[in-house]
Amino acid sequence: MNRKDKRDLMKDKSLVCSLYNIIDKYLPRLFIMFENLNDDRQKGKVTYSMKSICVTRLFALLCGITSMNSMTNKFNNDNTINTLSKIINEDLSDLPHYDTINDVFDDLNINEPRRIQKYVVNALIRSKMFDKFRYNGKFQVLIDGTGLITFNYKHCEHCIVKSHKDGTFTYEHNVLEAKIVFDKFVLSLDSEFIENPDSSVINMKKQDCEMNAFKRMAFRIKKNFPKLKFIITADALYASGPFIKLCLDNKWDYIFRLKSDKLKKS
Repeated sequence: MNRKDKRDLMKDKSLVCSLYNIIDKYLPRLFIMFENLNDDRQKGKVTYSMKSICVTRLFALLCGITSMNSMTNKFNNDNTINTLSKIINEDLSDLPHYDTINDVFDDLNINEPRRIQKYVVNALIRSKMFDKFRYNGKFQVLIDGTGLITFNYKHCEHCIVKSHKDGTFTYEHNVLEAKIVFDKFVLSLDSEFIENPDSSVINMKKQDCEMNAFKRMAFRIKKNFPKLKFIITADALYASGPFIKLCLDNKWDYIFRLKSDKLKKS
């Protein structure tokens, strides 16, 4: 190992330790919630705890390693393994492979990570560190859909089917995201998958859509954060009566982003 490699390792260790100190101060229950996630794996074949899997993925993301393959190749070194072992108080000889992490997350009930998401938002809001980003006591929330993955074949019964002018079809998985804006930093408030309930949905006009996903999301946001006031910001797709009524019913303000070349001239 040359000197540059050693310096990089020490830099990684310093960053991981700094991130841990921040989490320990502002989110003291986070690792406990990781540890208490429901684990349906066969007991005798479990190598990594739920906490070690979640912490490995979390710290890799916080260190800017977004690719699962890069996490295995770049993050899985002796220095990081020793540091994470001390953080979670477990003796790790290696970090979990990305296939292991994917398998565990695939089997999780979506409501479990949502509880963690709710805890993170509430804890950071209550710390008051972001109060200066309120406008008239309200936080701005961006609403937008994003594509996760696309296939040229039917991947599963929940795929959204999209037709094209050339007569072909693609099968998509999308998600609607709601993020609180704190200047140049955004925090995920809620996530809702845009997907068909089952393969019985054959009429493309009756498929799930962003607006339907927002209705489900809005109900959950109001339930989880009943006292928080928001300014919901969305693109022209949401500029409709039902969306405005939903915001007014929940006592939220709203803003639509409209492109100038799309506005009608009087």
